Amino acid sequence: MKTKVKTHNENLSENENQTSDNIDDNSGDIKLTIKEAAQKVDESVHVVRNWMKELKNHIPTLQGENGYHYFDKSSIEQLLLIKKLSRDQGYSIKQINHYLSTGDDPLKPARTPEDPVMLELEVIKEHLKRQEEFNQALINRLEKQQEYIQNSLEKRDQQLLDVVKETQQAKSEVAATKKKGFFARLFS
Repeated sequence: MKTKVKTHNENLSENENQTSDNIDDNSGDIKLTIKEAAQKVDESVHVVRNWMKELKNHIPTLQGENGYHYFDKSSIEQLLLIKKLSRDQGYSIKQINHYLSTGDDPLKPARTPEDPVMLELEVIKEHLKRQEEFNQALINRLEKQQEYIQNSLEKRDQQLLDVVKETQQAKSEVAATKKKGFFARLFS
């Protein structure tokens, strides 16, 4: 018993034949493969497969005799809705499932684990702000203290210079009197 192995080109031509057969002229219903449906909603095949896996109860597909899933107009509309929720509104698969399960009730975003983190971040920011204010007050006080010390040192230096000048002047006067000669002292 020989089995014929199909080449890639034969598979492609067979898929093209299936695609042309997917449009039923009598009823106007469209039956698209997953690849065609993915192209129709402008998503990758992998994304559509993932949606089918995760949201299988919400995507109506027709299963052919060959076991493949085919998409009709309502399936495409559902895929477009899922795409809108996912891409435009940023819903997760879990949120989309909830949205579709509750009959399109608006979904309030669940409190995310980031919320406590955000609260903690705000507390840390407030603490940091107070710390910066304290640091600035401390810097101002240190600058005033430094200025006071500088002024005190300048006054002390000036007083010291004055004392040194007076001492030198007194020594000069004493030395001037000592330098008078023997005759000057004798006649004075």
